[in-house]
Amino acid sequence: MDIKSMAEELGLEAEEMRRLVLTFLESTEQDILLLGQAFAEGDAEKLRAAAHHIKGAAANLELNEIAEAAKGIEDKARSGILEDPAAQAKVIQDRLDTIRNQVAVEE
Repeated sequence: MDIKSMAEELGLEAEEMRRLVLTFLESTEQDILLLGQAFAEGDAEKLRAAAHHIKGAAANLELNEIAEAAKGIEDKARSGILEDPAAQAKVIQDRLDTIRNQVAVEE
């Protein structure tokens, strides 16, 4: 992830983009926790909502791998399929870890 290039593409300063990415990382970590809670509670709507939030935020930053993983969870939950989101959540978490490391390097 190149913060500077992303910032230029969106017409932002690099520091603004960095703050957006850090906010995204924080909120997505919380949403991953919500995915697990929703599954444990058997709440497909809560699962769908958390996945939708991740998908939208990731898509806004053009983080397509994360958006696609979240979309898979969202689509199943919308159809009433309550499937353990652990595999997709791991994809999302692994990508978040990579982004966090890249942001730290660019500081």
